[in-house]
Amino acid sequence: MKNLIPIYTVIFLIAATGCKQHEKKPAMANDMATSNLPAPTKDEVAMAVKNFNKAMVDPDEKILENLCSDELTYGHSSGLIQNKTEFIDDLVNGPFDFSSVEAPEQTIHLSGNTAIVRHIFLAQATNKGEPVDIRIGNVQAYHRDDDGKWKLLARQAYKLPPVN
Repeated sequence: MKNLIPIYTVIFLIAATGCKQHEKKPAMANDMATSNLPAPTKDEVAMAVKNFNKAMVDPDEKILENLCSDELTYGHSSGLIQNKTEFIDDLVNGPFDFSSVEAPEQTIHLSGNTAIVRHIFLAQATNKGEPVDIRIGNVQAYHRDDDGKWKLLARQAYKLPPVN
């Protein structure tokens, strides 16, 4: 029996060590502690929105590739959801041709390297050659990458009540 005590002790210690939960700091998607980048600013995000809206009026595939995250999910007010490739192809080659885009009533909320942008999306365009005026609500999520560039990660448009 005395010979079994060291074996039981070793088994107990192995089991106790294996079952012990290690305290781990949760990984944060917005953690800037390891980043050498300066703190993000709302002005940087506002410029990213402005550049994105400009690219909608004058769509260029390479510029849009740089402005959008590879994980982009782009939601239209109609319910259509597009990924990055679908969105860029539709904007560059699709039936809509934007002549102007504005974003009044814009608010920007920062949370680490993520920004939530809300605004009214006002645009004049043609759809298959027919003039269209667009007025919808918009929520966008931008993420700042490791190089400090803000990229559109998500966008969801929604219908607004008619203006009186």
